[in-house]
Amino acid sequence: MPRLTLRTLLAYIDDTLEPEQARSLGQKVAESEEARQLIERIKVITRRRRLTSPVATGPEDDISDPNTVAEYLSDSLEGPHVRELEEICLKSDVHLAEVAACHQILTLVLTEPVRVPPTANQRMYKLVEAPASDPNRRPGKARPIAGLIPPIPHRAETDDPDAALLLGMKPYKSADAGSSRATMFGVAAGLLAMLALAVLMALPHSQPERPETSLPGSVALAEIPKSTDPPIVAPEPRPIGTTPEPGKPPTKTTEDPKVDPLNPKEDPKVEPGPGLGDPVKQPMPGREVIGRLETDKVLVVTRGPEAGATWIRADVGDPGILASDSVMALPGYKAEVRLDTGVTVYLWGNVPQQVPVEVLQSRVVFHPPAAGFDADMTLEAGRVYLTTIRPGGVKVRVRIATETWDLSIPANAEVMAQAVTAFVPGSLYSRNEGELPRTRAKLAVLRGTSNLAVPGRFKKFDALPAWTEITWDSKTGVLSDPKAVPKGDPTISRIVLQVDERGRAIQKALADTTARLAQNDGIRVLLEGRMNALDLPLTTNPTPFQLEVAEYAVQFAIYAYAAIADSTDAVQIVSNLCDQMANTERPFARRAAIAATSGWIGQERANTSVLCNVLTTKKQLPEDEADLIAHLLRGYSSAATGDVVSVDKLVELLNHDLIIVREAALGNLLAFFDPSAFPIPSLGGLNVGLRQRGEEQNYANLLKPWKEHADVIKKKMQNMK
Repeated sequence: MPRLTLRTLLAYIDDTLEPEQARSLGQKVAESEEARQLIERIKVITRRRRLTSPVATGPEDDISDPNTVAEYLSDSLEGPHVRELEEICLKSDVHLAEVAACHQILTLVLTEPVRVPPTANQRMYKLVEAPASDPNRRPGKARPIAGLIPPIPHRAETDDPDAALLLGMKPYKSADAGSSRATMFGVAAGLLAMLALAVLMALPHSQPERPETSLPGSVALAEIPKSTDPPIVAPEPRPIGTTPEPGKPPTKTTEDPKVDPLNPKEDPKVEPGPGLGDPVKQPMPGREVIGRLETDKVLVVTRGPEAGATWIRADVGDPGILASDSVMALPGYKAEVRLDTGVTVYLWGNVPQQVPVEVLQSRVVFHPPAAGFDADMTLEAGRVYLTTIRPGGVKVRVRIATETWDLSIPANAEVMAQAVTAFVPGSLYSRNEGELPRTRAKLAVLRGTSNLAVPGRFKKFDALPAWTEITWDSKTGVLSDPKAVPKGDPTISRIVLQVDERGRAIQKALADTTARLAQNDGIRVLLEGRMNALDLPLTTNPTPFQLEVAEYAVQFAIYAYAAIADSTDAVQIVSNLCDQMANTERPFARRAAIAATSGWIGQERANTSVLCNVLTTKKQLPEDEADLIAHLLRGYSSAATGDVVSVDKLVELLNHDLIIVREAALGNLLAFFDPSAFPIPSLGGLNVGLRQRGEEQNYANLLKPWKEHADVIKKKMQNMK
């Protein structure tokens, strides 16, 4: 297994390690705060503008010499020099940037095939005289670049296939030599004339002597009264390319160090911002570029605020993330968004197979930050991690439902924010009215310390230490006091990669889905195809690993499909999810659809009506059965209610005629009454699809363990009173 060194870290960043090595090193990175900070530093300095190059001033083995860097990257540098070079890189941004950038360039060059145009091949051979070379030697059978063929002799200049390699420059022609020289001399003469004029204007000039007597009508200098007005101050120079509107200050450009995230050493003077008792203002409007996606090969989608906008995939190469747009990491995907102010927002999408928590998609809206803030964002669903490497830290406003949290995050500290919205199990059911879904929010400091101000509550918490959390829920409206949580708590930690066999299958299923997206606006088509088919080898029997990957791909597509079910075609998406919930052949898909639709129905109160309308109009179910399904998906009841009668009712529903009802009833028993029963094959492993196949007697025997376990659950509930 590779050691955690600078060279192996660069290989990990540029994805040149073997899968097994990458998993092992990824685990070490996740456990090392220094490694994570170094990765953040490398990402920043390799993009920093105006960063100089190291100068070789010592002997040949000086660490600034390009040959030394080349030997280091090729693993041929001697041990003492390796240690010296790595120590200098850790101290110097200039040297670290050179080594990291060279490694990245070499990764790209050495992994891409190089093809030589035919004419270039011939010219190279003509550089060496015969018999050492044969100018007429034909190139190999490899197809030339873009399928070009050697030019016809009389059109050699105009059809030279090397023209594509000139990057837009005009090719040299002998006929143009004279005119090119004349043009060059003319440009040189013009530059010399301009230089002479500039020198002449810079020379000091003698001022005309003042006459000894004043001119008629003039005032003597001694008679002019001294002005009491303040001296006139020349306006600050405006950046090139900006034209301020009348009455408005000039627009700041990206050259302003206050908004330069690539040079964190230039720490801006942050305005104090609103006071603790000041009213919380609505988010500022705007659609300017506010940051960029930094993670490749993930499914992150964006959607504008206008009515009818659809979800479109965001790419690393896009112009940027726009303010006021919804940005969502689909379930299972994790991505980093770097805001232009130096705030890093890590979108943490999740599926139950990764971490058994309620978080699925991670969805935010970034707003233009008001004075005193470096970021303003609304966390609509899921989880984000906030951090920065700016020496002066950042101030971030996080909006969740009706709450507003103002965070002061120092450099290299890390804070998690989470929001989950769902109906309270056992709450009064109504298709159109009733209770609103409950939003539960959580804030946890994972690294360093952080200050939290809650202006709407006149509360302030200074220097919250690591592994401290604060919770809030919209039902009670209570904001908890800070409390300590176990260090490394997996339910709130930023888990990046699972290194076991299951984790490898999960990562492959997610990566395969991303690779199949042909067009960025084809998210829905991609997910529909993935959730309706198993990608298995056709010629051989699938291995257990291949079968696991295929099933995960179906489940993850269903979770992601429910995440986009808030668009103009929501009715059709929900209808397709109902088909998955009624699937009699694939229990893994059926259960994923039940969980995904349960998550979707709790996002908005109106979703209950949408589901019932789909069930009654498109699926032709009676009104009472549609309401029963919706009630089960919202959460029929829970152990916390103390309603023991509901336990018997849910066990009874395990034998209902509709497979959706049976699966949803089983989900209620496992999620809200006894989660410990899930790994028990006779309880959590019950296949409710067997009844649909005409195996009523066999299925009745399978229900006996649940009927017995119902008494155990009710006894526990009675003891809780």
